[in-house]
Amino acid sequence: MIFKKIKKNIIKLGSIIILLLIVFYGIYDFQNNKDKKNNYKANKDDIYWAKKIIEGGFILHFRHTERDKWIDVTMYDALESDLHNNGKDGSRFAENDYFADAVCLNSRGKIQARAMGEHIQNIGLPIGHIASSVSCRARQTAELVFGKYDTLHRILVHSGPYNEERSERIDKLKFFYLNLPLNKNENTIVSAHNGVVVCEMFTNCKDEKLSLEEGGFYVISKKKDKLYLEYEFHNYNNFNKVFYKR
Repeated sequence: MIFKKIKKNIIKLGSIIILLLIVFYGIYDFQNNKDKKNNYKANKDDIYWAKKIIEGGFILHFRHTERDKWIDVTMYDALESDLHNNGKDGSRFAENDYFADAVCLNSRGKIQARAMGEHIQNIGLPIGHIASSVSCRARQTAELVFGKYDTLHRILVHSGPYNEERSERIDKLKFFYLNLPLNKNENTIVSAHNGVVVCEMFTNCKDEKLSLEEGGFYVISKKKDKLYLEYEFHNYNNFNKVFYKR
């Protein structure tokens, strides 16, 4: 009888302890998440690299800003980049064609690009040569963010529309990026797509899957005929945030 009572009390006490642990963990988790949300300070690596590229001397590969998500976009990209008589690195200029909605920026993407342009001008980011994919959304991003593009390149269209060997494409991309004009006190801009930059292009890359949000960009350097992926601003605000304090 006594043992049954003791056993019952032990079970009851164990239940209370478990309940208290659940409550305690819930409070801790809530506070931890709250602290994370209230951590307003920019990441120290973001701060370092944002200030570093203000000095110039890097290739900044931007993903275009927002477009409507057409699942068969690659078919329309092939129309714009290949079915025209404007030369190998020319464009069909889809903004003037029937499939503009498939490959160009949507209204939100245009606003996003204009806002980025204002911030970049305010920050004083030194800009040199601007290269763009022939795609409408990449060209529009270059024009709205930086005011222009200097050259167009079919190689900067993402791999989706093409039947090609991966190794050959990577060799061509490495050659292209290594031969981009780059001045010491300026940054060369590439306005292109998410799937253009791949890990195999770089001497120091370990992450096999590279990806940017629309408007995000990579920081790339050239050293002794080799490419180095220095940093990733996954979205534009990670970069922008560094320069605004109150």
